[in-house]
Amino acid sequence: MEPTAQHMPPCNHFSAPKWDESKLRKLTQYFKKLEYLFRDCGITDHTQMKEYAARYVMYDTAETWTGLPEFAATTTPVGNQATTAISYKNWKEAMILLYPGAEESMCYMVNELHQLVQDNFDLSAYTLGTFLTYYHKFQKISQWLLQHGKIHANEE
Repeated sequence: MEPTAQHMPPCNHFSAPKWDESKLRKLTQYFKKLEYLFRDCGITDHTQMKEYAARYVMYDTAETWTGLPEFAATTTPVGNQATTAISYKNWKEAMILLYPGAEESMCYMVNELHQLVQDNFDLSAYTLGTFLTYYHKFQKISQWLLQHGKIHANEE
């Protein structure tokens, strides 16, 4: 028996991708989850991909995203007569530019690491649980900054 093709989940289904607009960093994660679903469901049509991306976000956000010229257009003129396709990827790149801080290259900044250390400087007030919370945040931010060349090993 052949496996049946999966369908994209309804908007409010627990398995539907979600994005909390107050957390800009999670926008790229939203798209990763969405693109995983596209592959799993066999969706390759760029117009359909754009429509699904806008379907799972808040109404005002969807209006903004669908209002971009890259959303409606399937081609754009180049030179006199040639056209180039406006893909889902092109639209996504244009859309992410609307959210400074959402692009992966801006996931963490050095000042966030400094602020974390400053906020948690008095280690005498720590329980093991609060220290572990601090340590996990420190590791997450510092490792990302190291891996992306924002700090060097001797600065960690």
